[in-house]
Amino acid sequence: MAAMNEQQRKNRYRKKRAMLRRVQNKVSVAFFIIVIGLLALATRILIINYSKSEAYSREVLNHQSYTSTTIPYKRGQILDANGTVLAYSEKVYNLILDPKLVLSDEKYRQPTLDALTSCFELDRAELENILATKPDSQYEKLAKELTSDEIAGFKELQKDKENNPDIKGVWFEESYIRKYPFSTLACDAIGFASAVNGGELGLEFYYNDELSGTDGSTYSYVDENLDVKSSQKKAVDGNNLVTTIDYQIQSIVEKKILELNEERPSTSTSVVVMNPNTGGVLAMASYPNFDLNNPRDLSAIYTPEQLEKMSDEEMTTAMYALWKNYCVSSIIEPGSTFKPFTVAAGLEEGVISADESFECTGSQKVADWTINCHAIKIGGHGTIDLRHSLMLSCNPAMMQIAEKLGGEKLSKYESLFGFGSKTNIDLPGEEYGLIKDEDMSEVDAATNSFGQNLNVTMVQMASAFSSLVNGGNYYQPHMIKRIEKSTGEVVKNIEPVVVRQTVTADTSELIRDFLRSVVDEGTASKAGVTGYDIGGKTGTAQKQPREERKWVSSFIGCAPTKNPQVVIYTVVDEPYQTSGTTNGSSDSLNLSHEILEEILPYLNIYKDSQAQDNTSDVEVEGAVDVPSTE
Repeated sequence: MAAMNEQQRKNRYRKKRAMLRRVQNKVSVAFFIIVIGLLALATRILIINYSKSEAYSREVLNHQSYTSTTIPYKRGQILDANGTVLAYSEKVYNLILDPKLVLSDEKYRQPTLDALTSCFELDRAELENILATKPDSQYEKLAKELTSDEIAGFKELQKDKENNPDIKGVWFEESYIRKYPFSTLACDAIGFASAVNGGELGLEFYYNDELSGTDGSTYSYVDENLDVKSSQKKAVDGNNLVTTIDYQIQSIVEKKILELNEERPSTSTSVVVMNPNTGGVLAMASYPNFDLNNPRDLSAIYTPEQLEKMSDEEMTTAMYALWKNYCVSSIIEPGSTFKPFTVAAGLEEGVISADESFECTGSQKVADWTINCHAIKIGGHGTIDLRHSLMLSCNPAMMQIAEKLGGEKLSKYESLFGFGSKTNIDLPGEEYGLIKDEDMSEVDAATNSFGQNLNVTMVQMASAFSSLVNGGNYYQPHMIKRIEKSTGEVVKNIEPVVVRQTVTADTSELIRDFLRSVVDEGTASKAGVTGYDIGGKTGTAQKQPREERKWVSSFIGCAPTKNPQVVIYTVVDEPYQTSGTTNGSSDSLNLSHEILEEILPYLNIYKDSQAQDNTSDVEVEGAVDVPSTE
């Protein structure tokens, strides 16, 4: 019995051990499966984290609280040819209030308002009203365009955390304003820019893309640890423009224009000074001018009473008229300043020679018209040679050259010299001018020969004349010689561009010789400067409509005539108290003389020991009535 019970216990023990082994095996298998699953999950997480971490990061950041602040770029400078700054951008600050932050704790209100009213001319009642009416606002502009000096006191208070820990919710927004240190200088050429629209006129408009930069930004956000993190993208400043303008020459020109108009006011007075060997404009100015720092101010031209009566439309019209660049955007009849081109065309085509003679009786019959010379009162110039036809500015001589050329060839040369086409100067608003086509009538050819019944711009005339006296090379006129980064690194050099050949070197030399005689002994003697070799031509043109009997007087010239280094073109539109029939060119001649007398020494153009004293008493030409062919 005892042996049987012992055997039963052994059997039960074996069964329990077998059952335990089966359970252990099942647990081991389950554990192994769990481990494998965890390893797979971990591997998957690593793969996801590696391949899509950037996307997940962006998603997280998109749900975080962040602020963004624009860092404005600095507009590029405009400089003269020698580095004098003509336009620049000055950093200013807008005063910004965050009412929500100020009101987040009552202890912030009093010290913040105290600081604002003590440092700035702000009304406390108005500040309280902003807090009361806009408690959830985070951006209220209290003042704009403050200088660094004007905000310095407040920033010192802010920095002193020990004594002023509760000044909150005030910050300064950076921006730039455009400054023109010389106010009116070269206003037509430079133009102006606004913070809203960028360049609005002149070089500021034409080169707006170069002058403009790219705004930067700062980003601040709170991370998962509630720490404030920030990053910054720097602003890229605009490029600088180095112009062909010479500050000294520009200043002289504008001073002399103003002096003339203070004594003898005109409707408009304009001057272009150009380097004939590059096409670079050394000076471009007109009267009346305007203040680039306040271009919409008309008080210098109109009385308060006149301004008060103006409608908004009339005010806008007046501003646009003031901003118009006469040198590129106005068309005029050149008058006798055109005669050298007629002579050059005749020489180039071989229809006249240097020793050609002409007969002037004071008038000439053309088709059904009798066209006068300004010498009609003295019975004409008689028999004169080619040189004296320019010296005395004889209309019949020019008409006889035109007759020999014919309308088609005369029209060809007008186009060759660039009349009727844009010069493509780097300024906005350039006009085409207006010339007759190859179907030019006999009367058209006759009147065109002495500069009437065609329209040109001043920059067209200066460019064409430069080619006439520099050996025949027509350079594209331009205002910019170099574009630079804000760091000074050169982006682009603007090299002179020869567009075409207009005349031969021989014709150019002969024309220069004739033009010197015009100044030494002819109608342009008043433009001469004692001791200097100067050549040029006067012009007096009758404006349309002819019946109003209004005139434009002008002078175009170069120095020295042997090797011209400078060209000047002066236009006085409706000179003071003149009918145009007597001494019509006096104002333009006197103005040119005054300018040349100062700029020639500055340009290191030396006196010529053989130059005449320019004491000739030859009467300057006047205008004559001409038929209108329009």
